[in-house]
Amino acid sequence: MKILHILRAPIGGLFRHVRDLAEQQANEGHQVGMITATPTDNDYVKRLFTDIEPIFSLGIDHLTINRLPGFSDYQNIDAVKNIVTTKNIDVIHGHGAKGGAYARLVKRQLGDGSKTKVFYTMHGGTLHYNPSSPVGFLFLKLEKYLQQYTDGFVFESENSHRLFEQKIDRLKKPFQTIHNGLTRDEFYQIKPVADAADFLYIGELRMLKGVDLLINAFAKLCKSYKGLKLIIIGYGPEEELFKSMVAKAGIYDHVTFLPPTPAEEAFKLARVQVMPSRAEGLPYMTLETIAARMPLIASDVGGIPEIYGEYADLLFHNEDESQLYTYMQNTLDGKSEHIEKVADLQKLVKQNFNVEKMARNITKFYTH
Repeated sequence: MKILHILRAPIGGLFRHVRDLAEQQANEGHQVGMITATPTDNDYVKRLFTDIEPIFSLGIDHLTINRLPGFSDYQNIDAVKNIVTTKNIDVIHGHGAKGGAYARLVKRQLGDGSKTKVFYTMHGGTLHYNPSSPVGFLFLKLEKYLQQYTDGFVFESENSHRLFEQKIDRLKKPFQTIHNGLTRDEFYQIKPVADAADFLYIGELRMLKGVDLLINAFAKLCKSYKGLKLIIIGYGPEEELFKSMVAKAGIYDHVTFLPPTPAEEAFKLARVQVMPSRAEGLPYMTLETIAARMPLIASDVGGIPEIYGEYADLLFHNEDESQLYTYMQNTLDGKSEHIEKVADLQKLVKQNFNVEKMARNITKFYTH
């Protein structure tokens, strides 16, 4: 098959998912291409694209894709349609809100006579919006309209499936829930550097990810514990806001902001990772952290409880800053189940989240 993956931002777990899926599909003999936004001028991202280029025999096409809708989207949809027709694509797989919209609006333009199939994985995306807000109302109505141009939905978690039917519409097209997966090499024991920080955050710098909750809890801890260190890795639209929060709290000397870094390198920089998200799909960062036997304090949002299974009581309640503070404090005091359960959690994830199984099931679904 000739498979084309479309996504907006070439960062984070969504990008990781597409890369892994495409690599497995290429290994199975399929021809794979990708359309994504022009990457940022960052050495890590440049190196990443150089490394993955051989996977995509149909090439990687870059477009100027903004997060919110705009006039540029009309040009982009025409460009995607030309790529699809020129390369004679069999399957378009849209990822995230913008990738999914492009894929299905191209299907609409191709018309009923087209044999090209379109599949969609939300990765949270539009599901994070409140239907009572003007923007949320508009985006969710668009999702409802676009269902008719979707040949199949792939949900990365049961939670996303439930939210779709709660917020958007009853599913009228085929769908499957297929969890993200890891490779065997990702299961190991991380060894922090000698001067490791106390806490680590890796991800987009957005309010949605709860970085403000982490900063507030950490600032409170700094009043009781001397010499604490927090490392925040990533970039995003609220980066300057979070830096100003750190400065206002008087903890600038205790917090270091770093650009995106490979996970295995970032994990070594601290003893405990914190994921205080307000919303998630089924995040790779959760899987990767657990696989490395790194203690993790995470919120109970999205598909994260599906990852934790019987250990879901280790998660703190969404936006409960007090509970987050307590869990962080416990790790400093050496009496934390988040530290004690790392081996059990790693075993659980190793049993249930496999990349070969993920890719095989998704590719098989294309031919349903």
